[in-house]
Parts: sequence; C-alpha cells; structure tokens
Amino acid sequence: MERPSPSPVLAAVARQVPRKPGVYLFKDAGGRVLYVGKAANLRHRLASYLKAPEQHDPKTALMLKKIREVQYLLTATEREALILERNLIKEHRPRYNIELRDDKNFLCLRLDLGEDFPALRFVRRFAADGALYFGPYAHAAQARETVRLMRQVFGLRTCKGNRLVPRSRPCLNAQVGRCLGPCAGLVSREDYRRAVLQAVQFLKGRGRSLLLTLKREMAAAAQALEFEKAARLRDRIAAVRQTLERQGMARPHFKDQDVLGVARDGGHSLILVLLVRQGLVVGSQEYYFPDLLPGLDLVGDFIKQYYREGRPLPDEILLPHDIPDRRLLARVLSEQRGRPVKLVAVPGFTTPGSSPAPAGPPPAAAAGDHRRLLALAQDNAAAALERRLKGPLPPDALADLQQRLGLPAPPRNLACLDISTLQGAQPVGALVTFTDGAPDRQGYRRFRIREVAGQDDYAMLAEVVRRHFGKEEALLPDLLVVDGGKGQLQAVKAALAEVGRRDLRVVALAKEGTGADGKPVRDRLFLPGRKNPLFLPADSPGWLLLVRLRDEAHRFAVSHHRRRARRELLASHLTQVPGIGPARRRVLLSRYASLGELMAAQVSELAALPGFTRPVAERLHAWLQTRQAINEETGDGGGVPAAP
Repeated sequence: MERPSPSPVLAAVARQVPRKPGVYLFKDAGGRVLYVGKAANLRHRLASYLKAPEQHDPKTALMLKKIREVQYLLTATEREALILERNLIKEHRPRYNIELRDDKNFLCLRLDLGEDFPALRFVRRFAADGALYFGPYAHAAQARETVRLMRQVFGLRTCKGNRLVPRSRPCLNAQVGRCLGPCAGLVSREDYRRAVLQAVQFLKGRGRSLLLTLKREMAAAAQALEFEKAARLRDRIAAVRQTLERQGMARPHFKDQDVLGVARDGGHSLILVLLVRQGLVVGSQEYYFPDLLPGLDLVGDFIKQYYREGRPLPDEILLPHDIPDRRLLARVLSEQRGRPVKLVAVPGFTTPGSSPAPAGPPPAAAAGDHRRLLALAQDNAAAALERRLKGPLPPDALADLQQRLGLPAPPRNLACLDISTLQGAQPVGALVTFTDGAPDRQGYRRFRIREVAGQDDYAMLAEVVRRHFGKEEALLPDLLVVDGGKGQLQAVKAALAEVGRRDLRVVALAKEGTGADGKPVRDRLFLPGRKNPLFLPADSPGWLLLVRLRDEAHRFAVSHHRRRARRELLASHLTQVPGIGPARRRVLLSRYASLGELMAAQVSELAALPGFTRPVAERLHAWLQTRQAINEETGDGGGVPAAP
C-alpha cells in the first residue's frame, strides 16, 4: 500500500517544479510564510522533504502539515538564489528559519580624508563613499571613549558639517585643549592633516609604530627649540602609551576578523561573535536561540542573516566547523564588501555535534592563531549560554528591578504567564516562578484551556488568571510578568480585579517587533497606567532577569507540545509494526515518551510489559533495530539536509 504523503500540496508542486536553482517559500492557510529555503536543484530539494517522512523530526513533520501553499522563484545561478533567500528571510521573518533577536547596527567611526579638516563622527552603517570607517564597537561606551581619546590625544574636531565654518573665537573644545581649533585658524592645514594621519595609524592598531614617529618628532622639535610643540608631543606620547597598556589580547597581525563560537544545550543554542579589529579583540555580541528547530544549518543560516547590507564585513570570518555554502557565501560577501572576505574553517577544530573541518590551505602558524581565537570564542559562548540557563543571579538584579519599576521592595518572588498553541490549536497556559532569581519548580503550573474557542490570547490569559489566582490558597508573587503587550496586560489586570487581586503588581514583556513608523522596536515593558513602553538598558541586571524568566516560561509552555509531538510520532511508527495492535500500542505509549526511548529498550524489558510475550518483544525489538540502522544510514534528517 502506498504511504500517504506528509504534504499533498508539496507533493503536487514537487512534480512540476523545474530542475533549476531558485528559492522556495512554504506558506500556511493564512498566507504567512513558514519557511524560506534555496536550492541548486529545486525539484530535488522539494522532493527530499517527501522521502522517509517517518524519519522527520517532530517540528519538520508539523511544518509539513501546516503547508497550504508552495511558491518558488527561479534564479539564473545558485549565488542569486542565496542573495534572494537572504532578502526574503529579512522581509518575512519566517517561523521555521532562525531569527536574530538582537540585530541592531553597532556604532562605527567615520573619518573622511577628502575633507579639508576631517572630522570624526559616529555612524551606524558603512557606505562605499571613500571615507575610512573604524569599528564596529560592541558597546556605545567603548566608541565614545575612543572619540574622547581622539580629542585628548590628537585634537580632531567632532563638530557637525563637512565644511568648516570660520569663527572669530575658538570653540569650547579648543579652549580646553580637546580640539586643535582649525575653525579659529589655530592650526595649519598641514599640521592638522599630520594629526589626522597619526590618529588613523592609531585607530588601525599601529600604536607602537606611532610612538616611534612621535618620539622622532618630539626630538626634532626640542632640537629646534620649539619647546611648546615638544611638550604637546610628549603629552601625546604619554596618552598613547597609557592606552596601549590598557589594550589586551593583541594578535600578531592587523586583520579584521569575526570569530564565531557556538554552544548548545538541549533545544537551546547560542552564537557568540568575537570582534577582532586590527588585530585586537575589541568586544563580542551574543545571539541566543531558546527554541532552535532541529536540522537547521545554524552557522550558515546565521551568517546569511547577520551580514546584511550595511553591516561592516571583516577580512576573515572564522567558523567553528565547515558549512555547505562556505565558498558561495564567501563570494557573495566579497562582492557585498568590495574586497575579499574569507570564510575560514580551521582543519582539526571541532565543536560538540560538528564534524572536523576539512584540511585546508591555511599555514600552520595561521591555523594555530585561528584555533586560539576559535577556542576563545567557544569558551565565551559556552559561558554565555550557561549564564543564560543556569548562571547565578547578579547580586543587584532584584534591587535593580525595584528601583527601575518603582516597587516597594525587591521582588523576591517572580512569576510569568505564557500561552502556547500547536498549529493554532490545543492551547496551553504556562506559569513559572522564580524565587530569589532562581527557578522554583514547585511553583510551575500548566493549564489546558477549556473555556475559550479559537485563537484569543486575551481570553486564554484571563482564564488562567481566574483558575489560578482565584483560589484562596494561591501564593501571590511580588511581581507578575505577562508575555505580551498592552492588550495582554489589560486582560490580565481585568481578570485579577474580577477575582479580587487588584493589588497584585503586573507588567507585560513584549517581544521585539515593528513600530508604527515601520522601524524595528526591541523588547520592551508595558506598565499599568503608563501610555508608552519602558525600555530598560539591555545589560541591566533586572532586565536580564526578566528576559530569563520570560524565556523559561516559553520553554515550559512549548515543552508540552514537544512531548505531544514526540508521542504522536511514536504512535504513527507503532502502526507500522507487525503484531502490535491498539491494546499493545496503548501500553507502549503509556510507558515510553518517544521513539528514541523505545529504541533503547531491551527485549527482556519489552517482554515484561502487560500483554507482551517474548516472541512479540523480539519481533518489535528487531523492527526497531532495523529502523535505527536505516536512520544511521540515511542520516537523522531522513534525506532532508536543509529542512528545519
């Protein structure tokens, strides 16, 4: 008997699509884009989703069930398909592609040598305009400290305007020694240009060469009896030397590099980008994926989204392991930058769950340096993920929340509400609690929604509030956090008033989205009685605690659907086993939570189950071992290498 297709819509399209490169989009019944992918051969890629459906991971199976429309766009080359895929992911933000939750542009410094008196300015995007750009800086404070140093040491102007407006009196910065004062004619064009070139040398990491140059100029000025000039150069030398002493982790080259470290723990993943500029480690940035879908090329998909137009590209991107589209991505990024960009997978370096990179051309010395940087990024990524999942609470997090939210006391008991659905159905409410900043499992609760029909988050939240906080014995937290925005906050407040809990303090934590002006808006808080959202500093201890609480509530809610999906997958497998009828299936489903657990069971364990005999257990065990051998031969993705 022919097996039913996991997606009839996909099966119909796969028979008609050409064998050409292009991009495909999976859409649900509401027209929302579920997934965007590219392929060198569209027919082969789409057909691969239909092979061995019993080997699909639960979320791939769920995605295929949701598909109601498949669109595809043909391209001339695989390179064009890659570029189109990146643009479509940016536009549609599909559920089953990875999502960068923190995709802001970092501050950079711009210096246009084409100006008569170049000024140092902050920008957030690079442009192909011939100017020099420095950065990006992981923290705004770091960029501002660099500008302060440029003023103090080199006297570069930071005033607005490309053209210098002459002044009869020098500006305040010039009066206090933070600008050479070209606007008031205090410095010649040649001397100002010399200071600019020295600043460029310093910003490019050549501080020690600059020191030698400054010492020669100071000696020459002293010999010429220009003692004021010699004193200024002496002070500049002292400032440069002091700054060089503060800069650590110097590398034996002047390359710009981004080094990717990857850490995984269950369904949680984190990528850390270590920023190396002009041979110096200048900062890092974390990207956390709390509910990563199986089967994704995490590093490859991350690179496609991270290096969008306007983001500065380095000379090299060091990868923790090789990726399928490495050479193609290198060509596309090189064209985007206008100069070569290397994607380097270091031979012999591996991360958990990855294959060693193939032997490549990097010399032994370069490979050794690459390994040290990758190991550093890897250690930092592992530490960052552990900090998010289990890390100790910063001692001032509760006090920070008290101060920022105007609470009467530090909120020792926190609770968070979240609603989760499976394909828009089977809604579940989740309540998690933290005590003194740590998860308190005794206070975790799940609620199957009984009273609400359809997709109505407000009504679902109100039902959970009434059922939990309506009990007299319910423990009240110091602060209740709702996963949502202003509407969810109002619904919860109304339900609390209905059950006589008006005094319970509530805030809503809304995920990042798009504002009324079309610009991206980061995660934010909504407070009762406040019209506009509250944006807490992204690195404040209180904010990090709230984000950890929200992520834990989401994980707890989604875990219910994960278990349900695994059980449904197990049930579908058991219908194919000879000699296993409905009664024995019910016994197996009550004993084992997933196909993996069942595959690990021994014959003696199976034979001891109610209704099982030794021959039945042996046949089941043999069938499971055969299935496992097929999985190992074809791979976990069941022949779907790029499917989520």
